[in-house]
Amino acid sequence: MKRAEFEEREYETPLYNQLARGNPNVWSPGQVFEAHIGIDYALLLDDPWIFGVHGYRGYPPGVVLARYKWPVRWFRRGTPRKLPTFRLNLFIQAKRPEWGRRVPVRIRSAGLSPPFWRFSIDADQQRSLETVASKLGRRALVVYAAPVFHEHRALFLHTRKETITGASTFPSVTSLTDHESWYYNAPGAKGVANPEVRVVDEPSLEDRIRALLEADTVAADDSWRGNLDVTAAAIHDALADERLPETARRAEYFNLLRELRPDTEALEEGPAISAFLAIMLFCNLFLVQWYVVEVA
Repeated sequence: MKRAEFEEREYETPLYNQLARGNPNVWSPGQVFEAHIGIDYALLLDDPWIFGVHGYRGYPPGVVLARYKWPVRWFRRGTPRKLPTFRLNLFIQAKRPEWGRRVPVRIRSAGLSPPFWRFSIDADQQRSLETVASKLGRRALVVYAAPVFHEHRALFLHTRKETITGASTFPSVTSLTDHESWYYNAPGAKGVANPEVRVVDEPSLEDRIRALLEADTVAADDSWRGNLDVTAAAIHDALADERLPETARRAEYFNLLRELRPDTEALEEGPAISAFLAIMLFCNLFLVQWYVVEVA
């Protein structure tokens, strides 16, 4: 099999842009919190002389902003825009596929015809994402995403026409438990999980988001701060599960989390900022994109 011509980042950037614009209920956290943030840019200044220019003897007290992936603005007061009171989440892990025309016999016996695509599953990442999905329960969808194309020209075409989401597969993390790869030949979430060779046929991502909203039984919380805290706590508890393997990625999450809390506890919005950054820390380490699903 051959690798897709484009890199993972080339695919995921337009995918995430189009996903957020194409679904009125799905927001990226940067968009959601943008009107409430009061920091436009953060610069890393290694030489303290710059502070002397402004009358300081050294670094002034505060948070080392450059250590964290801050949104464009943060918790601005007096804004007329109201934050969506989300309590549902969508986490997506994008994959770069391989493609081929000679379908393995066992996969062909499950009904998959050429041309086809495949992506491999990282076992440790899979188990961690499964545990997070289980802990969040009805608060979240956790899915993979991969293109049903492999050429640069197709990527450019779908980017220009804004059709990438309709030309991608989105299998749920939980549907691939105990599997090593996902074979598919069409958009949506129908394919074959391997090595067990199990046919999976899930509703489209849009239908699953709609079903999540319609079946929402999570207790309503008027506080977006509370929803941030619940999500961050669920992720923390999931990754603390002793049944998970000890990996560098998991260890780094807890190491950086310990560094994060002292940097934010003295801030006025400290708990909310800490929860937001803890979720982003999980996303950055486990290579997933986070969206909040707005509840009307």
